[in-house]
Amino acid sequence: MKALRHLFLDGLALLLLLPSPSPAAEPLPTLELVKKLIEIDTSNPPGKEKAAADFLRDYLASFGIDAEVLESAPGRGNLVARLRGSGEKPALLLLGHLDVVPAEAGDWQSPPFRPAVREGYLYGRGALDMKSLVALEVQAFIQAHREGKLKGDLVLALTADEEAGGKFGAQFLIDRHWEKVRADFVLNEGSVGQDRDGMHLYPIQVAEKGVAWTRLKAKGSSGHGSMPAQDNAVAFLLTAMERLTAKAPPIRKTEISAEFLRRVAGHQSFPRSFLMRHLFSPPIRWLADTVFADKIASDKVLNAMLRDTLVPTVLQAGFKTNVIPSEAVGEIDARLLPGRSPEDFLAEIRKRLEGLPVEAELLQQNPPNASPFDTPFFRAFEKAIREADDQALVLPFISPGATDSRFFREKGIVAYGLIPLLLKPSDLAGLHGKDERIPVAELERGEKILHRVVQEMLH
Repeated sequence: MKALRHLFLDGLALLLLLPSPSPAAEPLPTLELVKKLIEIDTSNPPGKEKAAADFLRDYLASFGIDAEVLESAPGRGNLVARLRGSGEKPALLLLGHLDVVPAEAGDWQSPPFRPAVREGYLYGRGALDMKSLVALEVQAFIQAHREGKLKGDLVLALTADEEAGGKFGAQFLIDRHWEKVRADFVLNEGSVGQDRDGMHLYPIQVAEKGVAWTRLKAKGSSGHGSMPAQDNAVAFLLTAMERLTAKAPPIRKTEISAEFLRRVAGHQSFPRSFLMRHLFSPPIRWLADTVFADKIASDKVLNAMLRDTLVPTVLQAGFKTNVIPSEAVGEIDARLLPGRSPEDFLAEIRKRLEGLPVEAELLQQNPPNASPFDTPFFRAFEKAIREADDQALVLPFISPGATDSRFFREKGIVAYGLIPLLLKPSDLAGLHGKDERIPVAELERGEKILHRVVQEMLH
């Protein structure tokens, strides 16, 4: 009995000497987390995303979450973390990028890497693209960790280098650390909600157009500018550009654009609703390519979703006004809808340039990529959005630009993209431009949507 009493007293003394457990850490308000991320300048080039990755690794560690930072090059950090589920459901990856495009500070009302809140808006480089979504994904990940009992793995991957092609980010992770980021579904950027024309539109990016950057090279005779020659390289190049851009490529049907128009048509009055539902049927398709061509072209986003596009972006020739150059070079940014390949596009370009001494070659190419939108993941995303906004109109969408989703789609993984905030069209002006901003109040909506998506997919 005496020995038991000593054992009890010794144990009590030991307990008194142990530090008392600290109270559970509470997540930062999402606005404050976005601000801290904006303050870390990850302009690409040069990137230096490791500073942001290290900050988020330490932030996650305060909740008992193990995350690792994988460097693809000095200073190019990629954060990866995984919450293990029971395996009863597929794994979901929350994907985002930590780099931002550079900002010319002199053009901004306030310093781009010193976040400021004015009149209900958060200003700063990356506020929209995409440190707001990164913060929302991190908060959703922490919340899932605290709730526990996941039926599928939840993965977080925050990458470097998206703004410059992804070589040091998503591509690096897939090529070198595939098992760490393997998942069945991916949630990423690629679109954003818009309060437009009296509708709350939430276009979920399910596909991306392909890239076919093309260089045209015209040959001719050099000489003195005072004595014109018939084979002028500059004139040949201008003729080639005129042939290629005189008429926009025809409207082309995809399942995604057809469903997009069908859903929007349900919120339009006649005859607009009829035209949207039957846009790809003759004779309305012909009218769209002729009579209504300018009207469609004026809506840049819709126009890009309905047709392949090619835009001259670079012209180079000569070095002195009175010297005729022997060569002129032009470059075209072409974007292709699903169902077309860069090689098909190049063959068509060469055919249209027959008879001209102009060569065409692909500078950079990526095939179009797409995920099916008739999936449990799309329906879970749609349900979560509608719960957060009873006026929501959720649409499948083809984005004209590329994101890191393409690397995962190439592996056969279903990837969707949406920054779940509702913005006015004027709010998009700062995307890759000056005075980038988001409405502060929309962060709460984003939190609700991401939390609900995770619950629907993994509980």
